Amino acid sequence: MLNQMFVLAFLKIESISSLKFAFYFIPLVLFVMFSPIMAEESNGKENIQNSEPIPKTIVLPKSFQFGGFIDSYYLYNRNLPKDTERNFTTQAVRNHEFNINLAYIDAKIEEKNYRGRIAFQWGTSVNANYASELTTEKYSNQNSVKNIQEAYTGFKIGRDTWVDMGIFFGNIGHESWISQNNVNYTRAFALDYVPYYSSGVRLTHQFTDKLSGQLQVLNGWQNITDNNKDKSFGSQIKYIFNSNLILTLNQFAGNEAPNNERKQIRLYQNTILEWILSDRISLVGQFDVGAQKSKQSFVYEPWLGAYDPNLGDYRETKSNAYRQWYHGTFWASFKLTPEYRLSFRIERFYDPLQVMVNTGTRNGFMSNGYTTTFDILTFDPGLLRFEYVYRRSADSVFAYRESQTSKKEDFFLMAFSVKF
Repeated sequence: MLNQMFVLAFLKIESISSLKFAFYFIPLVLFVMFSPIMAEESNGKENIQNSEPIPKTIVLPKSFQFGGFIDSYYLYNRNLPKDTERNFTTQAVRNHEFNINLAYIDAKIEEKNYRGRIAFQWGTSVNANYASELTTEKYSNQNSVKNIQEAYTGFKIGRDTWVDMGIFFGNIGHESWISQNNVNYTRAFALDYVPYYSSGVRLTHQFTDKLSGQLQVLNGWQNITDNNKDKSFGSQIKYIFNSNLILTLNQFAGNEAPNNERKQIRLYQNTILEWILSDRISLVGQFDVGAQKSKQSFVYEPWLGAYDPNLGDYRETKSNAYRQWYHGTFWASFKLTPEYRLSFRIERFYDPLQVMVNTGTRNGFMSNGYTTTFDILTFDPGLLRFEYVYRRSADSVFAYRESQTSKKEDFFLMAFSVKF
């Protein structure tokens, strides 16, 4: 009996000890079992946090550049026209007004195997130059196209061969759209009636150190939104005889008629000869000739009227005749001192058949121009300019006073520009 009581008491004590042991031991076992899992989860979270991409600093190529240009002017027209805007030009086009001829900002890059430039622009010359762009196409860039000065990318496809595509400056003519690049502020007629810009693709190759060439496939003659289904073609040959004598030949060929008219092929040849006598004296001559196929012709056939009175005596036929026009321009620039420069320009524009300039007058647009420019160079990269221009035409085509016209136009202007 005592033995049984002792066993029961021992078992009771053992059960109480087991309960205490389990109370302390089981949590310890669970902690040991699950702590690696918790550690893995913790490490996983840390790894996830550590695996997040670290922002990297973008390193631009050394050739990458930002820039800009501001060109302001005031023009006093001695004709005192009622009109606020001048005709037959796109440069300094506003009378008796302070304004911005051209302002732009740009970014450009030129590496070993690729290059490009994008520039956005504003100004009175921009509005004038893009006035003929089509505005009837639904999905063209017509709402923004005039504010794009250049937007192209280029790739090197050979040792000395580049291909560029997009919108780029036109290659015809000695004077640039950027006034600081020219010895005169205003532009010659020859430059206002050739493309300041083109759109398409161009292939440039450097044959030798002296000879380079260029081929272009373009939408047309200074247009981005094409006015027909045909493409135009341009080319350039440039030969550097030496550091003082450079010859440049530019060509253009293309149909400039809209789709609802017969084709009117335009052919153009531009020749530029630059002669740099010294660091202070430079002479440039340019001669242009253009020809465009006539829109239509009429053949005298009186039997048509007898057959059908509604037909008349003339029958419209395809024309094989070409109408021509010519430009001739000469520049002379003299750097009097490192601070002052004096430049002259003489020009002749001959378009009696009114191919490029429609005046509605007997002799068309036959005009001479004489320009004198005085530059103050001490503000580099700024440029202060004073200019006088006299132009005279065979017919009375220039606006004069109250709704009148005159054979002459002359004006003074002051301009200040800065390039950065």
